[in-house]
Amino acid sequence: MKTRERIIELAQRRFNELGYGNVTTAALAAELGISEGNLWYHFKTKRDLLEAISEQFFVYINERFALRPSKSRDVIDDYIALMAAHESELSSYRFLYRDQSDYGQHSAVIGEHIAELYEKSKRQFKAFFGEMVRVGVLDWPRTRIDSLAINVTILIRFGLEYLRETQQAFDSRAVSRTFLQHLTLFEHQLEPSAARRLRKAAKLATSD
Repeated sequence: MKTRERIIELAQRRFNELGYGNVTTAALAAELGISEGNLWYHFKTKRDLLEAISEQFFVYINERFALRPSKSRDVIDDYIALMAAHESELSSYRFLYRDQSDYGQHSAVIGEHIAELYEKSKRQFKAFFGEMVRVGVLDWPRTRIDSLAINVTILIRFGLEYLRETQQAFDSRAVSRTFLQHLTLFEHQLEPSAARRLRKAAKLATSD
């Protein structure tokens, strides 16, 4: 692995584990066994590292946006797959969701597309909830599916920031707790066996 890639990989891991504001370029260089000057050759500032990780995140998140329910499959199985992909995304890039108070303004690539990212998340959830209503596993007015999708998007987007404020966000299970919490928005209107399957899937992720 090239030095630049090693720097990005370690920085992302340490930002996730320790928090963006608690990691220095000196500490990263020491752990990598290189001089800080060598690290600066690739990234002049820690902010430049944030930009590089955000570019990878942008590719990753667009892969998740491609997931949609299929009329030929069980929508609950499809939603469990969506939760797993989304949890993987939040786990891999959780500092981007959790630590904005440390890094301030979004990176350029995310800032430029932030409204689009929120809209794509909302449309994705709306597609899944609409299919759940269509097949009869979710009792929800079609006129309120848009609002449900918005609320789920907000809870998942800002859940880790909330847990950070309550001193829980650095727990390894914080991401899974966020997904368990989002189920409370609509599980009471799910067909009981569907609700149990989603909660079981979320709990299994929490216990990993």
